Amino acid sequence: MYSIVVMDCDLISSFAKINRIDLLETLFPDAQLVITASVYNELLKTKEYGFNFLDKIIQSNVGLINTRKEEQSVFEDFLQDYRIHLGEAEGIAIAKCRGGVFMTNDSRAVRFCEEKGVKVLNLKDVLRKIAVDGIVDKGEMLKLIRDIENEDMTFIVGIDDILDEYE
Repeated sequence: MYSIVVMDCDLISSFAKINRIDLLETLFPDAQLVITASVYNELLKTKEYGFNFLDKIIQSNVGLINTRKEEQSVFEDFLQDYRIHLGEAEGIAIAKCRGGVFMTNDSRAVRFCEEKGVKVLNLKDVLRKIAVDGIVDKGEMLKLIRDIENEDMTFIVGIDDILDEYE
């Protein structure tokens, strides 16, 4: 489906915090799952504060990717937009130039991708795809949602839409 899946800090950390990066690997078996150097640096800062989920990312099959020379102008253009930050701009540029998908849970980044014609998936999209593909059953999905909400201190909007995929 996708040759490359570029993940933002918020999305990869959601799955790392609950030790379920394996779900992303199962969801995209033929794709290269990557984070950018900027995202890696963001994650390094969390380690300085005592969080250890970066280790789970490093131990997974998620790779580290840098922009290519021909992607630099797109990256620099994206950086001019105040709605997205460095890590998002870098990841979106790579996804756009390489025909991949960008995964984020930031609604402004999602809108930016849609405006720029970049394929994008947010957390709800990823969870729905996990449900549709039958990777986990409904009970495990409920646990997954609760774990993400608890560990990430977030609220997942549209849980019913995700659970409806099981009917």
